[in-house]
Amino acid sequence: MSGSSGTQSVGTDASNEANPRLQATDPKTLIEHGYDQIAPAYLAWSAPRPTTTRLSYLNKLLTYLPSGANILELGCGAGVPSTRSLILHGLKVTGVDISAAQIALAREHAPQATLIHADMMALSFPPSTFDAVVAFYSFFHLPREEQGMMIGRIQGWLKDGGWLLVNFHTDYGDQVRENWFSPGVTMFSSGLGVQGNRDMFKKNGVELTVVEDEVAVEKVGRAEEKFHWVLAVKNGRR
Repeated sequence: MSGSSGTQSVGTDASNEANPRLQATDPKTLIEHGYDQIAPAYLAWSAPRPTTTRLSYLNKLLTYLPSGANILELGCGAGVPSTRSLILHGLKVTGVDISAAQIALAREHAPQATLIHADMMALSFPPSTFDAVVAFYSFFHLPREEQGMMIGRIQGWLKDGGWLLVNFHTDYGDQVRENWFSPGVTMFSSGLGVQGNRDMFKKNGVELTVVEDEVAVEKVGRAEEKFHWVLAVKNGRR
């Protein structure tokens, strides 16, 4: 699960029901193989153009974190810009990506990070391990039924007063993009819609207080896309 800068609007969207390839192939396999195929080209495209929204939220989060804070990045991609930026600010970063090719690139660009090749849903950490968890353009690669489960796991990994910074799709449903970024690459993403995203933070047992909630329009190449950004803190302590 990558997302080094944003999603590239190339190819066509299709629903799960209308797309036999999605029905026959596990979405996680599509994501892993897709990013493995395009990793170097995606890095060359994305690294020079991090979105202003991403940078703004990253800078805002950094104001809340002390030097040496322990950060988990879900979908670290090639390690730029986020992983390397966090490290340069004196933070300890654990980066996770479902793509082995992306992790290999991250080892080149952010060798100081602890890097894990895994599906984020397969992760296990002790309670109160991290001061912050960030997921840039990666959370929506989870099937929508897993996204609320992931929020629950993240809050367990966060210390009291710890932060979650994440962005979501704004639309409800699955998207399958054929020839995404490169011919022959199929990419999967999914969303709960803006209200569905908000509802994940209101469920019983969720101890994350939303501090920032914004639907932002972003330039992605020559296109525009909308993402729902949320910055939340555990137990409301700031």
